[in-house]
Amino acid sequence: MNEPSIRRATITSAPPERTFDAWTEPEHLSRWFCDKVTGWPGSGSKLQMTWERFGFSVEYSLPEVQPPRKVVLKAAVPGMGTQTLTISIRPYGVGSQVEVVETGPGAEGQEGAGDAESGWEMSLSILKLYVENYWGRDRTGFFALLAAPYHNEQLMHHYQQAEGLSRWLTREGSIGKVGDPVRLVLWEGDVLTGQVLAVTSHELAVSWDEIGGYLELKSFEVNPERKAICVRGSGYGGRLTRDRAEELEKKMEASLIRLFAALAGQPIPE
Repeated sequence: MNEPSIRRATITSAPPERTFDAWTEPEHLSRWFCDKVTGWPGSGSKLQMTWERFGFSVEYSLPEVQPPRKVVLKAAVPGMGTQTLTISIRPYGVGSQVEVVETGPGAEGQEGAGDAESGWEMSLSILKLYVENYWGRDRTGFFALLAAPYHNEQLMHHYQQAEGLSRWLTREGSIGKVGDPVRLVLWEGDVLTGQVLAVTSHELAVSWDEIGGYLELKSFEVNPERKAICVRGSGYGGRLTRDRAEELEKKMEASLIRLFAALAGQPIPE
């Protein structure tokens, strides 16, 4: 009997060797996937990945590493079992195809599967952006998180449609389908131009040319009784300074307060 799994893939113009390094080298993993990585990426070794703003770390063992084609990572999830990630990389024209298969807790048909599926689509879109446009450049990020009730359809109206966005994030603009150009004028007058990178049932990501990076509108279940909304983004290569990132973070925190009010049917704070 096959173990339940989640399977997601993307195609990038980056060669397989670069894509493989993005999945294994700590300096690259910390520029698109997580915030900090320690360890070394050889077969039989361990990599500890930390998501600082979410407040957790995962230690992965690497039982199989086949440069530049395959990486297998395993992690013990306390009280739930073993999560296995199998990353396969194949040549695709002058670029590469990347496929991620996740088995174990959170996989298809299990609690949290929807968040995991969406999370991989979002992550692969950021991987593609990094290896194609910002390879080797350090990133500076901003992050805002707030507990809030929502239904996916209601949330995506506020994440995509001009009317919904105007209630909390923008003064002008909407977000279409993957590959579409996007231009937003944010609540305080900041301009975002770029392209839609990912759209899932309850999250989306767009590139942000003005900061040399991207913006993610995220959401997930904290537990069965609690959900959260999140805005996260990064700029590469010094285009986004630390002071500017802190300024954006404060603005996004205020934006999430407005989004909470909109989702709860309350007056929108100015």
